[in-house]
Amino acid sequence: SLFGVLSVALFSFYLHACVIVGLFKVGVRFFCITLHPMRYGKTLMNSFLFNSSVIVLCAIPVVQFCTYAFDGYARYTTISTLLGVQVKYLKFLSLFFSNNIFVYILLVLAVLSSMYLTYYHRDTSAEAKQLKQKMSKMGKKGCC
Repeated sequence: SLFGVLSVALFSFYLHACVIVGLFKVGVRFFCITLHPMRYGKTLMNSFLFNSSVIVLCAIPVVQFCTYAFDGYARYTTISTLLGVQVKYLKFLSLFFSNNIFVYILLVLAVLSSMYLTYYHRDTSAEAKQLKQKMSKMGKKGCC
């Protein structure tokens, strides 16, 4: 039905939007150092390319998660056959799928993220305030 297709599409779009917001808000951090930050007017081309590749790499888990979450809509499709039969029973990955390791990892990351966001619930970034001021100035002047 149309509602089912739209719900799957909106959910997968939402997951991709969460990846993009996470890249802008947190960036790619290695311990305390932010690698390849996305900043308005200051983003280098290699940082933009790296963050684009992270978005593309996150497309595979999003498709896999949506395939398993909406199994009724993905039944008898090529992606269901690929992920549900071939990938699930690979020698190395069958251990992870049979013990639901991926589900537990997702659950642990969700709990850790919610605890972190509960403690640091406000975005106090000066860059966000500067961006908001620049956008309001552009709105008053006009774009051209």
